[in-house]
Amino acid sequence: MAGKQVKCPKCQKVIPVAAPNSPAPNSPAAKPAAPKSTTPPKAPIAPKASTSPVGQDAMSVLLDSAGLKKREGIFCPACDRPLPTGSAICVGCGFNLQAGSKIEGFEVETKEFGNKRLAEAADMMAREVETEKRLLKAGMPWWMMLAIILGVLFMMSSILLKMDANTSGKVSSVPILAKFQSASIGPVLAFSVGGAACLVGLFSLFAIQATAFKESIQQGLLCTLTVVYVFYYMFSRMKSRKLGSTVAIFWISAILAGICLGYSLPKI
Repeated sequence: MAGKQVKCPKCQKVIPVAAPNSPAPNSPAAKPAAPKSTTPPKAPIAPKASTSPVGQDAMSVLLDSAGLKKREGIFCPACDRPLPTGSAICVGCGFNLQAGSKIEGFEVETKEFGNKRLAEAADMMAREVETEKRLLKAGMPWWMMLAIILGVLFMMSSILLKMDANTSGKVSSVPILAKFQSASIGPVLAFSVGGAACLVGLFSLFAIQATAFKESIQQGLLCTLTVVYVFYYMFSRMKSRKLGSTVAIFWISAILAGICLGYSLPKI
């Protein structure tokens, strides 16, 4: 049939019959297939997480809103105490950072609270109590206030007695008061100031004697019964017993009382 022409049974068109192709030359022997590798395929490398500044800022904002902040520096793994750079041993709990264990026999003063925040609050309360005590001691002592009040009352009483005698023209039937009312105004004022200063000096002397009794009964009795020893005591204990202000008040009051009373008493 090769090379002949045939008609299509449907459209009656003449179609030439083509000759068959010649067989292909013998191809060289196929190479044996390469042995399959038994090595498992490598897993695909996951893409690295994005470290863009935008992502870091968002994470920082998220941690700040949650109250979490990154701590910097070295901290003890046992008690979480901040340590200076280059430390080998924690002074708070005795933990050896190089050995990774606590030192045997290490003792540290601990608070009654195990929580760090509670311990800080307890320390703050103790400091507030000490501050209040110092403020109370820094003010004027009670005996000084009492001495000033009594001195002012003595001055007012003396002046009122003199003014009553001047306005009414009558003197008291008591001889001492009569002499006082008959004196001039200058000696009366000096006497009232001297009497008030004398009261302040006496109260300061009582305060020094009370301090001596607090030290020991022997010191208190010596200051009370021996006039000379109280002067030795007040000067020798000025720093150790903090008697500087009391001693100064005593001597100022004593000198002022001596001057005023020495001037007024001979004229009354």
